[in-house]
Amino acid sequence: MRKLTDKLIASWIEADERFEMRGDGGGLYLSFRQSFKFPCWLFRFTQDGEQHKLSLGSYPDLSLDKARELARSYRKLIEEGESVVASIGNKRRKDSDKQLAITFSALLREASLRGAKRMTVSIEFEGGDLWAS
Repeated sequence: MRKLTDKLIASWIEADERFEMRGDGGGLYLSFRQSFKFPCWLFRFTQDGEQHKLSLGSYPDLSLDKARELARSYRKLIEEGESVVASIGNKRRKDSDKQLAITFSALLREASLRGAKRMTVSIEFEGGDLWAS
């Protein structure tokens, strides 16, 4: 385990050496394809008989130590029988909920600045169900 070093990664970047994947161990890989501006961290794993590959972030924004920490936390989830995919989805959902709240807040602020006195929101679901507030 721990085959990669910051010095080795820096030498690949400086030489513009491109590659599909180079492993650090424990499912953590670094990819530096032609189309990438920076190398990208990947976590490969098998869970419930299915193979998965997650993009963790770009180097150096996500450091080698942080990428190892993230991979370690995903391996722990796997060992505990928790779904890594569901965990990622839940985190992204929370982030998108925050973004939605910010967007909605900005919409209300803009309506108020334009003199709106009342605003109605209607959401129609497939099947014709309607929710309004």
